[in-house]
Amino acid sequence: MLCKTTHQSQQKKKHKAAMDGSSIRVDWTNLPPQLYQLIAQNLKTHIEVLRFRSVCSSWRSSIPPFCASISPNFPFPHGPTGFLSQITVYLTRPDPDPDPNPNPNPSSSSSSPSSKGWLLKLEECADKIRLLNPITNWRVSSVKDDVARNPTDLNLVDLNMVELGKAYALRYTKGSGSIFGINKVIVAPNFKDSIFMIYNEGKLGFAQIGNEELTLINDQISDYDDLIVYKGQPCVVNKWGQIFRINLSLELVPFSPPIGFGCRKNLIECCGELYVVDRYLDANQQDQTSPRICVRNASFNFFLRHPLRRGRRIYEADQPKAIDFKVYKLGDEELGGRWVEVKSLGGQAFFLSIDCCFSVLAAELEGCKGNCIYFTDSNDIGFALRGLIRSDGSVFCLEDHIINWLSSSPVYSQMFWPLPA
Repeated sequence: MLCKTTHQSQQKKKHKAAMDGSSIRVDWTNLPPQLYQLIAQNLKTHIEVLRFRSVCSSWRSSIPPFCASISPNFPFPHGPTGFLSQITVYLTRPDPDPDPNPNPNPSSSSSSPSSKGWLLKLEECADKIRLLNPITNWRVSSVKDDVARNPTDLNLVDLNMVELGKAYALRYTKGSGSIFGINKVIVAPNFKDSIFMIYNEGKLGFAQIGNEELTLINDQISDYDDLIVYKGQPCVVNKWGQIFRINLSLELVPFSPPIGFGCRKNLIECCGELYVVDRYLDANQQDQTSPRICVRNASFNFFLRHPLRRGRRIYEADQPKAIDFKVYKLGDEELGGRWVEVKSLGGQAFFLSIDCCFSVLAAELEGCKGNCIYFTDSNDIGFALRGLIRSDGSVFCLEDHIINWLSSSPVYSQMFWPLPA
């Protein structure tokens, strides 16, 4: 089952009120003035400030419009410094107005398609907001189209938004081109003004604001696949499936045994438990005797030598393709943290986005099928944000092990907002 959220608890209260034949009304315009500032202190993003100020005129006048702070700059592998942008994935759905005459048969509306939501992915950097494909990070330009694809074109006030995941990207300057060669970036709460990153297909780096050089962690090893913040601590998994915590001394402390023989591992947290998704790539990448970095560096150098003078190039020719997946769940750490293979995800769906992984209950999402893994073959945030990979993703069914393009069925497009025309 999907982890409990504030939205779900609110829905239960509304449902109970409807069953009782009454509705709960609160006059939010007459809060004590000191509460406005207390709430405003916890609003960290443009979206949060925008939604707060849109409640009513008294709320809007209580705090100023969002003012972007100076984006922190960090050292990165291929240049002096880069600016950090934040990317958030939301489960969104229409937020209906309170109905003074509750539906006498609430169960009939709970199964309607309108009760389901869509995925919305937004990047915030300085004073700019970008709409991205939730899986591939391809920039969605429909927000600026002359004709909106949806009547509520990015009217976030009318949407109930539940955060599913958070990611980060490095850009050369505020809001400009993204940096090639970066596979994953995380911000850990117990490391102030710092980030961890995986770059050059397996190196683990640590960067701090103000430092001119990137710190390479465990420079003898270059086989790290994914990073995650789990229970407040940064964790990394290598290509053998072994997970390490990164302590304050930047030492790697193992807390799981190796698992799986696939080519790429992804970490994902679902309902408080940690999973590894083991990805098996096509035959061209199964030869473990050759360095995994060779194909990536060749393509990376190609784009450095040949800027986009002839239009958008799609980075796909040398990209290894997934042919199978296996899923493992980490057991109780106190009992040794053994891995257990998961044969079915039940009603859950896993999303392996290019910059973060998250899970969602399929019944909550339009066009989504449970027991499936939605993914992209790309592994470079910079290529994705510059639109140099396919704008589509793929779906793997854990039951029959069949992979399909998301574009193969119009049903899948219903998962993403804005909806297709």
